[in-house]
Amino acid sequence: MAGVDAYKKALNKTSSDRDTEYRLLAQVTASLIEAKEADGDMRVNPKKMRMVAEALNWNNEVWAAFMDDCRSSDNRLPEKLRGGILSLAIWVGKETKLAMNGDSDLDMLIAVNRDIMKGLSSSGNSDALNPSIPGGNQEPVTRPNTGNIKT
Repeated sequence: MAGVDAYKKALNKTSSDRDTEYRLLAQVTASLIEAKEADGDMRVNPKKMRMVAEALNWNNEVWAAFMDDCRSSDNRLPEKLRGGILSLAIWVGKETKLAMNGDSDLDMLIAVNRDIMKGLSSSGNSDALNPSIPGGNQEPVTRPNTGNIKT
C-alpha cells in the first residue's frame, strides 16, 4: 500500500514518530477542511466532489496506515491504546463511506483528527498545535499520488 510506504518513509526522516504523525494528520485535516469549505454542493459540483473524494481518500489512507502500524508486532504502544486506535480507524472507514455517499459531513472526521493531534502534541511539542492552521509552519509530509479514489 503506497500510503503505508510513504508513512514509514516519512517516519525515518524526522526527529520523532509523534511529530510525523502530527504533521501528517495536520495536513490531511487541512485538506478535509478545505474540501468542506469549498463552494457548492458535492452532489452537483464535480470540482467539489473531487476535492471531497481526494481528501476523504487521503484521510482513509492515513488511518489505514495507523491501523497497519497498530497491528504490527513491532509497535511499542500499550495494547489498550492500540485497541483504541484500531477502533477509531474502523470508525473512520465507515464514516468515510457515509461522507462519500453524502450521508454525513466531514465535521466528525475533522474533529477526530484534531483530537488525536491534541494528544500527539501534549507530549512536549509546544509549537506544534496552531488552532488556526492545522500543522502550523511544519515541514510537509510527502503524500503519495495514488491516482485513484477509494473508500
